[in-house]
Amino acid sequence: MLEILEQKNLDSYQEILKNLEISGQAELHISEAREAQEIKGYIIYAYEPEQVLIYDIDDNNDWNQCDGLVRSVLFKAELKCLQKAVFFVQDMQMQDRLIKLGFMKNSQKTLENIMEVMENCKKCKEKPANT
Repeated sequence: MLEILEQKNLDSYQEILKNLEISGQAELHISEAREAQEIKGYIIYAYEPEQVLIYDIDDNNDWNQCDGLVRSVLFKAELKCLQKAVFFVQDMQMQDRLIKLGFMKNSQKTLENIMEVMENCKKCKEKPANT
């Protein structure tokens, strides 16, 4: 079973963090997608008073994992009463995936209404496409 858990020890991510354009003020968080104690992917993000900043995502080319990683961060942002997310993801393929999943609109890297995206998730559960 895939679990998404926040990783408190960022030491193993230092090489990745060096290559990202991260604000010096950002308090970074990393959540990992784990299955049977194996790391399958991660998402790197930070909270600001008005928004959540998403810097990098590695999902092993698994769309469901990408969706789960991003939604877990957006859910936590909602709990902090944040409604805006900004994506600083540099990988063009990942940006494309984020657009197709509905987190970004074309080249706009800002999601203005997290609640709207999360509500769309509830609609999918109520009327699954596979039925």
